[in-house]
Amino acid sequence: MYARAVDEAEVHLRDFRHEEWERLGLAAFALGLALLATRVRAGLALPLYAGGVWSGVLGIRALWRRWDLVDRLSWERDAYVIPEVLAYASREATMERRRTFSALIRGVVAQPAPAVETRVRAAAQDLDALASDLGDEGLALDPAAAVACMRLVRDFTVSPLLNPELPSEDLRSRVNRIRSGFTVRRSRADAVNPQGRQPTP
Repeated sequence: MYARAVDEAEVHLRDFRHEEWERLGLAAFALGLALLATRVRAGLALPLYAGGVWSGVLGIRALWRRWDLVDRLSWERDAYVIPEVLAYASREATMERRRTFSALIRGVVAQPAPAVETRVRAAAQDLDALASDLGDEGLALDPAAAVACMRLVRDFTVSPLLNPELPSEDLRSRVNRIRSGFTVRRSRADAVNPQGRQPTP
């Protein structure tokens, strides 16, 4: 992505967030007034309720649009300078998510669907290696690679592991790209003592 496109995306995210807060806040206020109006002036209750519901719908739409944009931006490594996008991708790199991905991969390898069985069998060794890496707490996973892994195991439209309409040769290359995102975690001692010197007693 160009820097200008990243800046524009960040502005859109900020606008969606503000719209979401404004609409949902207004919805809560209007619904509260509608409830009060049922006791004070019943004729106002229905219009206030309808306005609150409509504002809530618009707030939910803004929330969904913001989420959808973050999800699409998570494909773009350049967009990781946007804190919200980086946070979204980083969640996919947690050990909890990684263990889930590992279990899903092992499940597919153990019992592949008939439509993808041939490609899964051909890439079984690579898939097993990826599942092992995902479960290894000594390895850190790059957020962009974690997003790619999430899509591999969950997104039928873009996953050569799940979608038989996609080229079978893409599966092994996708797995290898994800595995290239693993690095050995630095221990606390290594971080404090990068030259390998003995710590001072």
